[in-house]
Amino acid sequence: MVGILALTILDEAFAYEHSNGKDSIRLPSGELISLTKAASGIQSVTPLLVLLENLSRNTEQAQSFIIEEPELNLYPTAQQGLLNWLVEKCTKGENDLTITTHSPYILSSCNLLLEAYKVAQLRPDLEDEIAAIVPKACWLNPDEFAAYYVADGTVKPITDERTHLIGGNELDSVSGDISDSFRKLLRLKKQVA
Repeated sequence: MVGILALTILDEAFAYEHSNGKDSIRLPSGELISLTKAASGIQSVTPLLVLLENLSRNTEQAQSFIIEEPELNLYPTAQQGLLNWLVEKCTKGENDLTITTHSPYILSSCNLLLEAYKVAQLRPDLEDEIAAIVPKACWLNPDEFAAYYVADGTVKPITDERTHLIGGNELDSVSGDISDSFRKLLRLKKQVA
């Protein structure tokens, strides 16, 4: 039995193939390699994509998809592509998608999908231009979206009530801390001995 599933993610198109009990990846060059020899990002995300591709085809009943840290082993651009793919596949009809993440790239990408929807609502005449930037199948309706930060046994919403976007949050606060420490080191470096 041969199963082929074209997956276009991780910046370039690749295809997953299952034949004679073996999992393989067909690279954009046409070369076929064992899944176990593929990059770690492809190895970690391919089983998820294959499963979700098959589950998302069931349109007879609403489904809830819960995915934990899909960003593991992926470059930021691949994380964005994966989020777009997940939103497109897992939010059709009455389906819903829950993602747990530590990735500021996933959160920023959510904001992009939310903003695309909002701009299209405000300027429907620009729908084609908006879709050229962010595929329409990935747009997120802010009324159907929520984001929370969980720490120390508490859950706190991180979506700004005014903008309906994910605001600054503790998840990426380390970037500010790192910048502050770097500036302090630069000041020490410039001090005259």
